[in-house]
Amino acid sequence: MEKWLKPLAVIATLVMFIVMVAGSLVTKTDSGLGCGNDWPLCNGKWVPEYTLASIIEYTHRLITGIAGIIVILFSVLCWRYYRGNKEVRNLALFGFFFIVLESILGASAVIWPQSSAVLALHFGFSLLAFTGVFLLTGFVLQRDRMEGMVQSTASKGFRNWIWGVSVYAYGVVYLGAYVRHTGSSMACTDWPLCQGRLIPELSGQVGIQFVHRLGAMLLLILLLLNLIYAVKHFKETRRDLYGASIIAFALVVLQVFSGGFVVLFQLHLYATLLHSMIITILFGVICYMCLQSVKSPRLDKSRK
Repeated sequence: MEKWLKPLAVIATLVMFIVMVAGSLVTKTDSGLGCGNDWPLCNGKWVPEYTLASIIEYTHRLITGIAGIIVILFSVLCWRYYRGNKEVRNLALFGFFFIVLESILGASAVIWPQSSAVLALHFGFSLLAFTGVFLLTGFVLQRDRMEGMVQSTASKGFRNWIWGVSVYAYGVVYLGAYVRHTGSSMACTDWPLCQGRLIPELSGQVGIQFVHRLGAMLLLILLLLNLIYAVKHFKETRRDLYGASIIAFALVVLQVFSGGFVVLFQLHLYATLLHSMIITILFGVICYMCLQSVKSPRLDKSRK
C-alpha cells in the first residue's frame, strides 16, 4: 500500500488545488448562478447548456465531486496504513469535514441567496479543506526524513506565535474573499496608493479594500519577523521550520505584488487567479509550520 500512498497524496493535493482555482474562476466570472438555482442539476439538466457561465459552474461542481472521492480514498488508506497514528487520523478527519462543509455551503449558495459575508466563507472553508489534504500529504512524503529534520523542540513562545499568525492569516484570506464578493476589488484604482492617497477616506468599498491591504502588509511584516527568528534558531536543528519560513516569506512577498497586479491590470483573469493560487499555497505552508512546531525529537522517534 505504501508505494501507492505517495503518488495518491500528490494527486489528492493537486486536485484540491484545482478545486481552489476553479472556485476562484467561478467567482471572477460571476458564474455562481450559471446553473440557475438548481443543485445538483444544472438548469434542470444533468448535461448543462453550452453557455460559458453554466460550463464553468458545472465543471467546478464536477471537479469538486471528483476531489471528494479522491480525498476520501486517500484519507481512508492513510488511516488504515498508519493505524493508531493520531496525527493522520486528525488530518484525515479535518480535510474530510471541510470538503463536505464546503460542498454543502456551495450548494446552499446556489439554492438560497447568500450575503457577501457568507459567500466569503465558501473560499475559507475550501482553503481549510485543501490545507488538511496538504498537511496529510506532507506527513506521507516526509515521514522517512522527519527524524533528520526535527532535532530540537520549538519553544512554547514560537508555537504560540505561529499559531497566532495562522489565525491572523486566515482572517486576511477571509477579508480578501469578502473584497471580491462585495465588488470592492477596484475600489482603489491605483497601487500601492489608494485613490492617490497614502490613507484614503475609510468608508464603503474603499474602506474594505484598504483594510485588506493593511492586513496583507501586516502579514508580510509578521512573516518577515518569523523568518528572522527561524534564521537565528532553526537553521541547524529544525530544517523543516527553517525551510518553511523562507518559503512562507517568499510567498507573502509574491502575494502582495500579485494583489497589486490585480489592480494595475484591472482584474485581469490571470492576475486574479494567480492571487488566489499564491494565498492557497501560503496558508498551507503557514499551517505546516503550526503542525511542525508541536513536534519534538522524542515524539518523532516514538512513531517509528
